[in-house]
Amino acid sequence: MDRSEPAASETRKRGENESRERDELDRRVLVLVRSGKDRGLARIAGDKVGARLDFVDDIPELARSMASGVGAALLAGELLHDGLIELRRVLEQQEEWSELPLIVLFRKDAPASVLDTLEEFEQNARVKLVLLHRPVPPLALASAMRSALKSRARQYEVRDLLWRLNEDVRLRDQYLATLGHELRNPLSSIGYVSEIFSLAGDALTTDQARWGAEVIARQFRHLSRLLNQLLDVARIQRGKIRLEPAPVDMRAIARRAAESFEMLAKQRDFVLSVPVRPVLVRADPLRLTQMVENLLDNAYKYTEEGGRIRVRVTAGDEEACVTVIDDGRGIDASSVPHVFEPFFQAPEGGGAGSRGLGLGLAMVENLARLHGGRVLARSAGLGRGAEFELRLPVERAEWDEREETTGSEQGAGTDRALGLLVIEDDADGADALAELLRSLGHEASVAYDGTSGLRALDEREFDLVIIDLGLPDIDGKEVAYRIRDRLGARSPMLVALTGQPDSKDDDVFDEFLLKPIGLEQVEQLCARSA
Repeated sequence: MDRSEPAASETRKRGENESRERDELDRRVLVLVRSGKDRGLARIAGDKVGARLDFVDDIPELARSMASGVGAALLAGELLHDGLIELRRVLEQQEEWSELPLIVLFRKDAPASVLDTLEEFEQNARVKLVLLHRPVPPLALASAMRSALKSRARQYEVRDLLWRLNEDVRLRDQYLATLGHELRNPLSSIGYVSEIFSLAGDALTTDQARWGAEVIARQFRHLSRLLNQLLDVARIQRGKIRLEPAPVDMRAIARRAAESFEMLAKQRDFVLSVPVRPVLVRADPLRLTQMVENLLDNAYKYTEEGGRIRVRVTAGDEEACVTVIDDGRGIDASSVPHVFEPFFQAPEGGGAGSRGLGLGLAMVENLARLHGGRVLARSAGLGRGAEFELRLPVERAEWDEREETTGSEQGAGTDRALGLLVIEDDADGADALAELLRSLGHEASVAYDGTSGLRALDEREFDLVIIDLGLPDIDGKEVAYRIRDRLGARSPMLVALTGQPDSKDDDVFDEFLLKPIGLEQVEQLCARSA
């Protein structure tokens, strides 16, 4: 039984009740009149517009009742004068979005002082005043009451919009603060390695060089993971992500995800349990791996060294499931319904330190939903571990038990040296990528703008051209079009290098690479361009 479902159901019911109560308050009309005729008139009009009438005895009670929420107020003009100061004081304490609609009934023969008071009140008080002189037809009062409630409803829309904007700003500030914290650690590590290399100079030992390379590679993967999480969540929320579903064995996905945490697994009591027969789902293999990796990443973050982590793959009649169980920090009951919300950070205790951006679980939930599945969270409380279940519909297709080809096998190298051109205005990035290509045995040239890149193509032939889309002189896409126009069928493979995940144009580029790119991507790219 899913222990998170009652909490989610309770939260949903509470939200529905609050919404219902808020709607009742939004249609609440406070009525301050003396005569039975005015009371009867108010009831007739209120029934016509579906208002909830609350009768009060005096201005102080009217002012007190406004504090709990009100859609409009109706009062007799002759009762306004004595409590005008108190009413104005309360109206001045309204929030910025609020101007209470107030309907005042007055007599044609009312003293001039009363009319002057009403006019001054309308001009200076924070109120939307409607004046109706007696005798008032029920239809006229109903129309005024309906307009007042509509006006108030628009004010509430402004209130809710302001609340959402303030909440968005709060989340943005929280995210930026968390992102700054998350970026400091890897950047500090890379900076320390750079300083060590610089100070050592020619005396740098092989062990130091190997250690430094491992640190940089590890922190590069961490930074790439943070960036990819942020971009993926944004793409999913905008409906920009595309899935490429196929029959997938969840056992292979779980093994592959577990291998990516091999070093951390050695520091904990880790067990992966899978059945003998394939557990098939229809999913995008890359995204499914991403989901399982994020669940594992979450388990490792909240489980100290020596703790237990269990990963179990099971299959039912309708759903296949990957379950990740840890005996780590656990989740407070009040936080369980919120763990899949973007940027959510459960309250930390005891100086827990860095826990990430709060995006990994949100991405799992979104991707699971896109696959027609779901993800569930359970915890017995703080200090008692957590359990996450990723459930996807089973795949009914036949399975041929074929061995899956790994990315490294797909990206096997080429037997000959390639001629490669990097067109990139970031000099450090361009030079580093070119040096990486040379270290793989290829001939690599660099151009720092589009004009220089086109000139280099006039001077020699290349097998592969990597073009940054944001060049300073000529747009990267325009550079690609000019290459196609000049060389036609002799055009080299053209690959776009971009920091914008949605800026794809398949008509001119053969492939797109999203910055930053890793060694495996570069090897696969060279193999395909050979």
